Amino acid sequence: MRQSLDRFAHLLDVFSKVVALSVGVAVLATVAVISYGVLAREALHLSDVWVTEVTTYLMAYMTFVGTAALAWQSRHLKVDVLSHHLGEGGKRVLAVVSTLVIFAVAVVLAVLAVQFWWDAYTSGERSWGMFSLPLWIPYSCLVVGALMLVLVQLVRLAMSVFASNEAMQDVPVEELVLGRDK
Repeated sequence: MRQSLDRFAHLLDVFSKVVALSVGVAVLATVAVISYGVLAREALHLSDVWVTEVTTYLMAYMTFVGTAALAWQSRHLKVDVLSHHLGEGGKRVLAVVSTLVIFAVAVVLAVLAVQFWWDAYTSGERSWGMFSLPLWIPYSCLVVGALMLVLVQLVRLAMSVFASNEAMQDVPVEELVLGRDK
């Protein structure tokens, strides 16, 4: 079981790096679009009605899709005050409990995101901006990000649970509590 879990974790490592790279590209695109908007509006006195819409969609992608990648890479905000005062067993319990809480929140978020997306898809809602984009397209970022977060937490939970077996004792407790170092 450990080998297949390790292989899947490695695939998540690679996937999260690709997602993090795509989020970095989205950040650069956002900077470029906003810079164009400022230049067009202030220096060239041109209309930039599309800038807000495009940056909003890019921000949604960066926020929701990037969240799961950052969570897997342990680059999210974390407070490890409690784990410093616990022994090995306490740290393992803390890892399982914290992962269960995050998993539960991620599942609720995923269910609500899918419902929200489905409503936009079936109703044919469109953005009010220049592109009049069907809203299910940008809302997909929320669904994909939430489902990725569920998957990441499920793998982390499996790693924490199977780490209690003797075959998994070589997994560092800090990796279970704080996440994998990337």
